[in-house]
Amino acid sequence: MGSIVVSIQRTKTPGFVNASGMMFKLLIGLMIAIPEASSRSYEEHEIKAAFLYSFAQFITWETRATTGQTAALTAALTAAQTAAQTAAQTAALTYCAVHEGPVVNALKELIAAKQTAGETRRYTLLADLSNIRQCHILFLGADNNKSESLQLRPEESVLTVGDSQGFVANGGIIEFRRQGARVQVHINLATARAQRIQISSKLLKLATIYNAPDEAKIDD
Repeated sequence: MGSIVVSIQRTKTPGFVNASGMMFKLLIGLMIAIPEASSRSYEEHEIKAAFLYSFAQFITWETRATTGQTAALTAALTAAQTAAQTAAQTAALTYCAVHEGPVVNALKELIAAKQTAGETRRYTLLADLSNIRQCHILFLGADNNKSESLQLRPEESVLTVGDSQGFVANGGIIEFRRQGARVQVHINLATARAQRIQISSKLLKLATIYNAPDEAKIDD
C-alpha cells in the first residue's frame, strides 16, 4: 500500500508540491485557488487545509440525510447512485473547529475561493463539542492543547481530523503527521467504521492505516 506524502519544502519550481497521483492533482487545483498562491510554493498549514477540503470527495456519511437524498447507503446502491450521494453531501458540507489557527484560516480561504452556484460548503467555529452534530468534518489542531480521547456517538457521524501526536490512537479518524519535510496522512479505519463513515478505497490506498495496538500498513 502506498501512502499520501506531501513535501513541504520549497522547490525551484514555484507552486510545486510533491504528492501522489490523484491527490497531487487535487491539492494543486485547490491551493491555486488561494489568492496569490499560484505564484509561490506552499506552507505546511496550507497543505493541511487543502487535504481537509479534498477529503470530502472520498467520504460518505452513512447516517446523514442530504437534500433530495435518503439518509443511509446500502450495499444495493450502484456506483452511479453512490457518486450522486457523495456529490450531494459534498455540496452541503459543514467544516468545524473549536480553535482558529493557521490551518483553519487557510481552510476558510479555500472555502471562500471555491464557492460556486452548486457548492455551499460552510465553516462554523464551535464554542465546544456539544453541537458537533451539525459538523461533517471537525478539525482539532495541535494548538488546541487538548489530548483527551474523543468520545463521539456513532449517530454523530463526524469525520475528525487532527495534527496532534497520537490523535488517531485517542479516537480521531485522520491524523496529519510531520516527518522531516513531509506531511503524511494516517487513518484509524476502525474509528471511521464506528462513526458510520465510509472512506473510499482510493484514499485508503494512499494513506497509512492505524492498526491498534501497533501501527502498521495493512491492505485495504
